[in-house]
Amino acid sequence: MPQRFNKLQKRILDLKRKKRVLILAHNYQTLDIQEIADFVGDSLQLARKSAESNAHSAILFAGVRFMAEMAAILSPEVPVYIPDPKALCPLAACLDAEKIRAKKREYPGVPVVVYVNTTAEAKFEADMICTSGSAVEVVESLGVDTVLFGPDVNLADNVRKHTSVRIIDLDEEGHCYVHNKFNLDMFKSMKAKYPDSVAIAHPECPIEVQDAADMVGSTGMMAKTVAESDAKVFLIATELGMVQQLQKQHPKKKIIPVYDAAVCRQMKKHTLEKIINVLENFPEGNRVTVPEQYIPHIRTILERMNKVRGQGPTAPIDAHL
Repeated sequence: MPQRFNKLQKRILDLKRKKRVLILAHNYQTLDIQEIADFVGDSLQLARKSAESNAHSAILFAGVRFMAEMAAILSPEVPVYIPDPKALCPLAACLDAEKIRAKKREYPGVPVVVYVNTTAEAKFEADMICTSGSAVEVVESLGVDTVLFGPDVNLADNVRKHTSVRIIDLDEEGHCYVHNKFNLDMFKSMKAKYPDSVAIAHPECPIEVQDAADMVGSTGMMAKTVAESDAKVFLIATELGMVQQLQKQHPKKKIIPVYDAAVCRQMKKHTLEKIINVLENFPEGNRVTVPEQYIPHIRTILERMNKVRGQGPTAPIDAHL
């Protein structure tokens, strides 16, 4: 059935075509924003799409700020805008550059691995970068017995479970406030209610929730599992936008949120009206830039991650937040 768009969506589609703007939307955006995007996915998948944007005059990134920064790093010749410049990731805010430098002084010579959910200034202090899907491989690729890792302590626990490398938290309280809402009791209760379901948890959830799940994976892995599985019912422990997207894509399957209030308020700051404002006016306050001195190093550690995953330096990044 052809997609039906409302008036605001039609206005956006017309504007982006006329002004040659590439619109990227994260999995956690509302469905009305996902529907008008050129691409929907995880932050690095979308940033990589931005690197293919030579035919566009601008990029509009419907995600939190660190994601738009990645687009600006990988597509420095094309201006990048964000619908609401106040859409910031609380997890990324846990770890600033000075906190990393302090840990380096405390543990001299120990390599630093940062999660992609960090600001550009934090990435600039790191030796490696990882996604939730590549964290274990990246840590083990360093060939050391100890690493500094952050900012997410739940993802760090996931890595500890799968490697003998000592993981030292860069921030002992760093977490995604949305995924940290999930707990074992609600997980067990939903599993008891739907005993034939496949339960999937994001690795940013507490480790006891991960341990109770049938599968632990990024949003990309969730999408792959739901698409390929013969199961009819899935319990999903991640942000509600991803659950809604999966249900729309698989109407014959039942996609159930483990917690139906798992909503990222920062992601939901973006609206169709704010997107129209950018497409009509391109406000300077909505433009996302990264200091030039950061760009070469961050691009280098992204390529290192690619090589670890066997993709080679020029292959697309298989990013699963």
